[in-house]
Amino acid sequence: MGVCSNVGITPMLILTVFITAFGSSGLVGYDTGIMNLPGGNIKSFTGKYVSGGPGTDFMYALVSAIFVVAGAIGSFSSGVMAEKLGRRNTLLMNNAFAIIGAVITGPCVLAKSPALLYVGRVVSGFNAGITLGVASLYLTEISPRDIRGAVGACHQLALTLGILIAYILTLDAILNTETLWPLAVGLAGVPAAISMFVLPFCPESPRFLFMNKGNEHGARKAFVKLNSKEDVDTFIEELREEMEAAKRRSKFKCGQIFTAKDLRMPVLLACLIQIQQQLSGINAVIAYSSTMLETAGLDKSQIQYCVVGIGAFNVVMTIIALPLLERAGRRQLLLWPSVVLALSLLVLTITVTIAKQNENQPIGRTLGIVSTVFIFIYIGGFAVGLGTIPGLVVSEMFRQEPRAAAYALSQGIQWLSNLLVLISYPDINAAIGGYSFLIFLVVVVACWVVFFLYFPETKNRNFRRCG
Repeated sequence: MGVCSNVGITPMLILTVFITAFGSSGLVGYDTGIMNLPGGNIKSFTGKYVSGGPGTDFMYALVSAIFVVAGAIGSFSSGVMAEKLGRRNTLLMNNAFAIIGAVITGPCVLAKSPALLYVGRVVSGFNAGITLGVASLYLTEISPRDIRGAVGACHQLALTLGILIAYILTLDAILNTETLWPLAVGLAGVPAAISMFVLPFCPESPRFLFMNKGNEHGARKAFVKLNSKEDVDTFIEELREEMEAAKRRSKFKCGQIFTAKDLRMPVLLACLIQIQQQLSGINAVIAYSSTMLETAGLDKSQIQYCVVGIGAFNVVMTIIALPLLERAGRRQLLLWPSVVLALSLLVLTITVTIAKQNENQPIGRTLGIVSTVFIFIYIGGFAVGLGTIPGLVVSEMFRQEPRAAAYALSQGIQWLSNLLVLISYPDINAAIGGYSFLIFLVVVVACWVVFFLYFPETKNRNFRRCG
């Protein structure tokens, strides 16, 4: 307890971070990963009941596409919700969407209705979009300043854990069967229901209570519950100064995100970092992992366990990133892991291309192994840098008034970038194969140059200075 007290950690802070990560952030990862391994069974299911229409590959791709589109809508609308309802209450309401999505999807096979699958994925995608727009924002605002990076990164850690749990539950030996895979999807409602019960006992963001609602008494109570180190009077005085500065400016409207001169560079950087996260090739690299493992000589039945291994490695590297955020700072972890990504993409361009051309030759198997190694290196660099940094720094870069709107905009851009990759990558890959990694390499290098020149360090700075 002594160590916790030294950094301002209280039991209520631990509970709030855990339930937000468990019941909101982790669900995004779970809902993202749950459709990966059961792909064959999902194609079989949709093909059985959707006849005379598009092919099963299209119907399976549609499951992912509608999830991403709904996610974008959820993220774009999350800023208004976070400002009107509050950070905690938005997440509380959002738990209902998670439960509804799980309940709709769960009986789709039993009801012989692909429509339930698609409707359920729309609702779950909307839930995921709101979560990505609010959860990290909430965690950043409630955390003591000197551990703000580690607390904010718990969002990404929970997300990677959710993906890993989804991979494990959908192994062939567990729930990846023709009849049981919807049960794995429906289980997403369990943590959401637990969160809906526990979250009302957690405090609202003290910053939201003071700055948005003018509730100083509520802000003081919430702050004391969440922070045992920093002085509450000093905190309130900082907020009061920030509010006085805000009053000297014209009242903020969402449209100012695009027109205010002092917000142009932060908004550009916030959107660019989300674009880089998706266009760095993470989804393509993971998609190629199964192919490279097969080329390296692994049996198809073993590859699913290697996919779980990749998910576990992602979790481990995200855990390693937590202390680095406070030691190395945000800027360094954004820049230098991106160099690892660029080098990995360059190597993968060469090894994947040659391996695919020599699949049944010794050199093909050798390069398949080399490609697999660099896939792990890439994922490690991504987990430490682009996986963890964007959600944290975007919420740190803005003063109170535009923060929720800017965060919602950047997350919406992230979903649209994800959709762009989802739609375009299969055709690009079919046309140029391993050379598709060069496109991601160009994006990573171009963004690196911009961030090297313009991206500020936000570690241990108060929100007023960051903004």
